[in-house]
Amino acid sequence: MEILSFLKPKKKKQFFVSENEFTANQDKQLRLSIESLVSLRDSAVEEEDELKIDYFFHTDSLEKAQKLERELQKLDYIVNHGNAFHDKNLFVISGRTHEIKMMQETLRKWIKEMCDLGYKYDCSFDTWRIVIESK
Repeated sequence: MEILSFLKPKKKKQFFVSENEFTANQDKQLRLSIESLVSLRDSAVEEEDELKIDYFFHTDSLEKAQKLERELQKLDYIVNHGNAFHDKNLFVISGRTHEIKMMQETLRKWIKEMCDLGYKYDCSFDTWRIVIESK
């Protein structure tokens, strides 16, 4: 009887990013920041230099992708979304930041913010890359 369906225990909602995956990914991204900064110093990029960062998230629904896209737009980032090339059931949210100082504290804060924002909208902060534009 569907009338008594409210008495049934609710099914647990499946999430795209689990708490364990979020924590492991954040740790990985923070480790990568150290490697990236060492590489930048080797390329004569100093702490006070400001560079843009390309970023990529992925998720399993268009609605989640659109919500994250709106939040990233509020940060004045270039952002767009679309289907993943390797899996049409996934969505990729990508774009570019404004210029950010290449200091350890600043980069770590940005990575933490991106991981948290992704997790809030059930999206995985996948990869990022510092853009060194030739002059």
